[in-house]
Amino acid sequence: MDKKTKGSWLIHHTNKLQGVTNQNGYENTFVAGKAGILLSAISADKGVTITNNRLEVLAKAANINTKLELPMLIDVLEKQELIDKSSSGIAVLGVTTGTALQHTSDIFDSLNPNANENASIALAESASISPIFTDDIRDELSDTYKLSSEEFKQLITESEEIGFVDVEKISDDSKLLFNGHLFRRDTTQKIKSVLDSLKPEEQRKLTEITELLRTTACITVENAKAMMGASLFDKIISVGLLDVSVVSNSTEEVGFLTLPSAFAKYSDSMVDDAFDLAKAFLSSITYGMTKSSYTRGQITQVDALLSALIRGESVGPVAAIAQDYKVLELKGVVEVKQGTKTSFYGQARSGPMLTLLKKEVGELALQVIRQGDASEQSLTALPSATVTKFEGPEQTREKVRRKQTTANPKATNDMLSILRTGGKL
Repeated sequence: MDKKTKGSWLIHHTNKLQGVTNQNGYENTFVAGKAGILLSAISADKGVTITNNRLEVLAKAANINTKLELPMLIDVLEKQELIDKSSSGIAVLGVTTGTALQHTSDIFDSLNPNANENASIALAESASISPIFTDDIRDELSDTYKLSSEEFKQLITESEEIGFVDVEKISDDSKLLFNGHLFRRDTTQKIKSVLDSLKPEEQRKLTEITELLRTTACITVENAKAMMGASLFDKIISVGLLDVSVVSNSTEEVGFLTLPSAFAKYSDSMVDDAFDLAKAFLSSITYGMTKSSYTRGQITQVDALLSALIRGESVGPVAAIAQDYKVLELKGVVEVKQGTKTSFYGQARSGPMLTLLKKEVGELALQVIRQGDASEQSLTALPSATVTKFEGPEQTREKVRRKQTTANPKATNDMLSILRTGGKL
């Protein structure tokens, strides 16, 4: 497993650990993951200096306790020579999303993780390739990480309870393990296998949705449920065959569907999904294209806008910039500050200016837009007020999965079983 993939799983595991009250046994995973999350939030392509006030804002937005966790995480990053600390703030070396994940992996290794922690990463990776029975992974993990029979049972129990993997109970003695990354890689055969497990009418509906997403990139949850029906929708979302992302503001919350592999042509999906930065960036940009009026700074030439940002130029000033990119500011993707720009006709205007801090996120968004995977029609149902929150696909999948497991514990059995057997039940 390369460092980027390992770092992605550490971020994944840390996000799951934040949902439980006790991280005992996974302290090194939690520290490394938190350090990686912080590093992503504070880093940029070029070296930047961050004041203490901005550091605290970014840390809070990343769900990092500024009193208990932040000082320790800063020390961890300083020991890795990734930042320089001063009384007024920190200086951060140039770090991309990919290198942030590599550093996350290095930090984890430097903490001398225990066998259970290493095994939990290997388990998650195996369960993302195809669903796997506990008995089928027992010998491999036990031999590689020197786990006793009781330690292996503990690993499976903890992984299920924390959410490192999902568990589908096939029978009293048999459990099938999987996770939300099943359809990030090698998707063609997997989708075919899933179609084979469905009833003819369900196959038709899923094929229609998939083809629609290939051409328009995104449809609303409301429209998807109308096309598929709530039962098929929940079954498909719970295994991660389609992604649901949610954008929200003070007045409403809107979900939309994308294909998990939509970005795979341009990047390692596992790496991109670690922080969901590209998806959040596209959401905000498309909001500017579809919901912002001309008078407040509607985006009419998105290609030119993104190209300018990628070149390192600041765009603006327009009033909308101060409102529409709050999610991206808090994720450290862009910086918004007051500035002045002289037009072609020599007129000087002052106001909010936008600068891209993470070049690779902008490049990925531009490639997807140019290839039609995200067009001006993609997110027309975004809220009509400032987007202030973005909830990534794994969070929403987890909610649907939890609801589905309560209502119908075996709803995904056929689908997962046929994936595991390669198309034969």
